[in-house]
Amino acid sequence: MTSSTTKKEIILLLTGTIQPNSADVLAVKDPEIRKKHYLEAISFYLANTPYKIVFSENSGNSLAGNFPESNRLEFLTFHSPSSSPDRGKGYKELEIIEYTLRNSGFIKDSSIILKITGRLKVLNINKIVRPAIDRSLSQEGLVFSNIYKRLKMDSRCFMFTKGFWPYLRESGRSINLGFSFEKALWQAVVEFKTQGKGFYNQFPHPLRIQGISGGFGMPYKHGALIIFAKQLKHFLNPYTYPEILR
Repeated sequence: MTSSTTKKEIILLLTGTIQPNSADVLAVKDPEIRKKHYLEAISFYLANTPYKIVFSENSGNSLAGNFPESNRLEFLTFHSPSSSPDRGKGYKELEIIEYTLRNSGFIKDSSIILKITGRLKVLNINKIVRPAIDRSLSQEGLVFSNIYKRLKMDSRCFMFTKGFWPYLRESGRSINLGFSFEKALWQAVVEFKTQGKGFYNQFPHPLRIQGISGGFGMPYKHGALIIFAKQLKHFLNPYTYPEILR
């Protein structure tokens, strides 16, 4: 257990699968294209944030040789075999998080972990993280995630301390092709709040994502009307979903 005086450090956890190891619906399957996306994302976070970065990959491919040695970068890789029945890419991502929490040298008990789907760039990452951290420096348990829709959180980018992990791990055991990571994250947040183990909040702003959707293969859009609609939906969430935000 950490104390409120313990220095908390933000660690970016970028999850990766260079060679897909699930038959789940996936539009971007080419390992070279996926590798290119990961390299671009790591470079983006190195250039645009001050945080340490863990790139954790589950198909046995390391990207460490593509970057000069740095005290801000940690590369982990392991091999996640195919499972029968296939439980989907969401379950594979949960495996990556669990492996990372067990093996990362960067992540400590006092760390605040910002998990990001590794091929994506969160363009407003500093804008969403800094206010959240300012509010949570004295908290032992916390989770920040934006609501996607009822019973689903946006799992592309969420922030948590280790106190939240047991709830996500337990809920994540139900992930399969019919029960998504997004649903497991929502369920974990509800249980976390119900048990009084910490607090949940949305990020101060909706995510601005640059990259290609893995499931649909389409680039994320940033037109003025789309941004306005996302902002409106984000700020209406406390009224639309009071059961999760109160």
